[in-house]
Amino acid sequence: MLERWNPTVKAATVLVCVILLSFEYLVSLNLLVLGCCLLLVVFGSRVSIKKLGALLLPALVAAFGLFVMGLYYAKSGSGQAVDMQALSAMPYAVRAAMSQNLYTALQLATRLLAFAGLGILFALTTDSDFFIASLLHQCKLPPKFAYGILAAFHLMPGMVREYDQVRTAFAVRGLKIGVFSMKPVFTMLVNSVRWSESVAMAMESKGFCGTAPRTYYTVPQVHPADLLASALCIGGVIAGMLFLHY
Repeated sequence: MLERWNPTVKAATVLVCVILLSFEYLVSLNLLVLGCCLLLVVFGSRVSIKKLGALLLPALVAAFGLFVMGLYYAKSGSGQAVDMQALSAMPYAVRAAMSQNLYTALQLATRLLAFAGLGILFALTTDSDFFIASLLHQCKLPPKFAYGILAAFHLMPGMVREYDQVRTAFAVRGLKIGVFSMKPVFTMLVNSVRWSESVAMAMESKGFCGTAPRTYYTVPQVHPADLLASALCIGGVIAGMLFLHY
């Protein structure tokens, strides 16, 4: 299961794959990476298809916008922009096929999708608490930063509930609040500051110290299977870079 993959090793693997893909412009490699990421998420994790689709949809919209932008505004190899108005009498599919910018647009769009696939793979298969624990032990992140990040992360659902309650309170009082009004946001932020102070006081009252020795409930380990999975992913991208040119 991908959830058992050490988060630090997984994050390093995703970062290396992104860096490698940034040096290549292969449409086939980008699509292959995207397909592998989606297959791994579907068959190698407990993530629902609905949740996967909800995250993939914005990436598809952004990729389509990038494709259209590259198709109409990129420059060809000769350094001259494509004049699509001269082909306006032809159907759109024919104009796109005749455009010298078609492959450039595909490169841009598929690269974004490949990056999105890698990000979705990491985001949907990594538990936040397990990731912070891994940063503590594998990357030696100071405990005060680690627990501060966790506290802020777990306050976010409360902030969403507070925002809804503030809007409801305004509605009960007969005050009309627009969608982009900052009044509920300001009230929510004030209460969030109070919560953060309460959390800090609670941690201090329990004797929390970032430098004192302490025990841990969860101690992530780097297993050979984690390194093997990382080597397979990075090796697959490198192999695609070498052999998909031919």
